[in-house]
Amino acid sequence: MKNPLLFYRYMNNIEKEIKRFLKPDMEILFCKINDKADFLKVTIDSINNISIDETSYIVKKIKNDDMIMSNFPNGLKIEVGTPGVDSSLIKKFQFAKNIGRKINLEYKDNEKSNVGLFCLIEANDSYIVVEKFSEKMNVKYENIINAKVEISFA
Repeated sequence: MKNPLLFYRYMNNIEKEIKRFLKPDMEILFCKINDKADFLKVTIDSINNISIDETSYIVKKIKNDDMIMSNFPNGLKIEVGTPGVDSSLIKKFQFAKNIGRKINLEYKDNEKSNVGLFCLIEANDSYIVVEKFSEKMNVKYENIINAKVEISFA
């Protein structure tokens, strides 16, 4: 699809349709269609864990949805999954879900970029609270450039 406005509307309609199949606590983080390959990739997350059965259910609902499938006369390959371990935290509930874990955090402080490994100790609607060397710091969501959970095998 060459027209950006039409593609935006098309994607919006597909996302709205997919949202109907999600539980109330689930959110779409990423939805991408590759028209040339007839491939749809959807990444979802929730404050609660999402099982493979739930993602399979969503795939089945998409495959049985006439509105979505009518756009793909040659069929559609569908992938529905959750963020990988190396994915960035982008939604407030993802921060709340990871309280108590260490996060690699890049943030702005007075227009200066800072990076560090912190323990995430709180997440509310306005900011997160992180701790490093027994010092606590509030970081507003709008100042977060990137945040990833630190994965360690000990």
